[in-house]
Amino acid sequence: MKTSRRYVVLVLLLAFALLLQLNTWDDEYAEVEEFRGAQLQDEVFYPLKAKSINEAGLATLVVKDATFDSMDTEIMVNDHLHLMGSEELVRDVFDASVHRDQEGKILIERNGDLYTFFVNETDGSKNAASIFLQDVPLIYDETCYLPLEDLCGLFGFAYNWDETTYAGVIGEGTESYLPAKYDLRTRSRASAIRDQGSTSTCWANAALGALESTLLPLESYHFSVDHMTKENAFSVPVSTGGDYTMAAAYLLSWDGPRDDEMEVRKHVQEVQFFEEDDLDAIKWAVYQYGGVSTSIYANVGNSNLDKSSDYNSRTNAYCYRGTQEPNHDVVIIGWDDDYKASNFSVRVPGDGAFICQNSWGKNFGEDGVFYISYYDTHVGAQSVAYTRVEDADNYDSIYQSDRCGWVGSLGYNKEKIMAANVYTADQTEMITAAGFYALGKNTSYQIYMVPEYRGVASLADRTPVASGKVEQKGYYTVDFDHPVLVDKGDRFAVVILLETPGSTLPMAIEYRSGEKTAQVDVMDGEGYISNNGLDWERVETKANGNLCLKAYGRVFEIQDKED
Repeated sequence: MKTSRRYVVLVLLLAFALLLQLNTWDDEYAEVEEFRGAQLQDEVFYPLKAKSINEAGLATLVVKDATFDSMDTEIMVNDHLHLMGSEELVRDVFDASVHRDQEGKILIERNGDLYTFFVNETDGSKNAASIFLQDVPLIYDETCYLPLEDLCGLFGFAYNWDETTYAGVIGEGTESYLPAKYDLRTRSRASAIRDQGSTSTCWANAALGALESTLLPLESYHFSVDHMTKENAFSVPVSTGGDYTMAAAYLLSWDGPRDDEMEVRKHVQEVQFFEEDDLDAIKWAVYQYGGVSTSIYANVGNSNLDKSSDYNSRTNAYCYRGTQEPNHDVVIIGWDDDYKASNFSVRVPGDGAFICQNSWGKNFGEDGVFYISYYDTHVGAQSVAYTRVEDADNYDSIYQSDRCGWVGSLGYNKEKIMAANVYTADQTEMITAAGFYALGKNTSYQIYMVPEYRGVASLADRTPVASGKVEQKGYYTVDFDHPVLVDKGDRFAVVILLETPGSTLPMAIEYRSGEKTAQVDVMDGEGYISNNGLDWERVETKANGNLCLKAYGRVFEIQDKED
């Protein structure tokens, strides 16, 4: 018993000695490294989980009546499992101007405020005052994404993100409005001043100037006017001139634009058309996209307005109030609602002017720029904004029979029409999108595919692939909800149902109409139209034209299992 007690005492003494050796009571508190499990979750598990969520399209975002998922390019989740939105989504949802430069600087303008952010940085500013983001803007799969929770907080929008279901909702927020004055020149978004000299190429200079502006400040190009005017699908000499439909047809058919090396590096997939009563819509297009080409009547006998009674050379202000048809194209690069009516040489009902870029060199006006009154007869007419411009590898193929584009229209004397174009697959690929003209505002569409076309009867076996509505008149490329596989040599059909309120001829066609389109090959396509989706008529024989209905394909490589 005594031996046992001595043993216990000995153990206690040894333990006490050990504690003395480990004693830190007289030292400063030793910092203990945090358990690595939580950090590993952030650094390893969350990025893997985010990758899985994005690839499977598990994340969703609801904005009003629209739903997006992470298989689209509009949204994705970052490595912290927070929801991010593309520049395009941010622009559309918040009615903001969003642009990025080559150095990764992101400028967002909304309701008179200027926000500056940088890729991969949390530091930012609002009107030069420092602000901080919870999540950094990032580049993912060549698209720039911004943190939606941060932006909703800055812009005053309700926001909810459920991290368990990966479901986001953007609710009501502050209404957006345009500034009283806006000038792309002060934002490095106006293209270089061109000089058409004595040529009749204003239409091409204006179109390409507007397109170049759309790409700024991230990408700077100087596209070839010569190629657009000489190498298009139309059969007119350069001296005859052209118009906005010719420019759109050239770009939408991928004949251009051509850069300094005569390469096509950009594909135009969407254009929006405006008329002279769409002045606010034109302002929004300038604000969100860039320069907008427009037609005016230049009251001169040559390329100089100085002797025109409609031009005030002292203030560089122009206003034509007559009835002559438009004869000149310029680029709208901004506006000033408070530009005084007294600046014009003719009497106008009120203040306000568009800031316009001409193609008469820098010696004209204010270094090539002048002001056109809101009350000019034509300003805003035949206006075009290039609202979707992508790299030339966006699709691998284009199927079309309308290189001259929208020349006229047809229909059944009602707002609806169904149309189908038949093509032969150049290669085994996925048909992923279709393109069409909406010839009026608020046009609804339903798109179908027939992957194995075997005569008009097989058009009844069409499969729906996309549907929606476009607000503005223009040309639109719509990506399918589910791509459709076609084999090389097989014939397939893309089918569309269009409904344009107030229209009796809602379908755009290409046909021979005067000198400009005299070389149109009517028989290079196979198109059909229908009044009811059951009975079909061949367009080439009934209307002597081709449907303006394109298809786009992508080739997907199939990897071996060992890879």
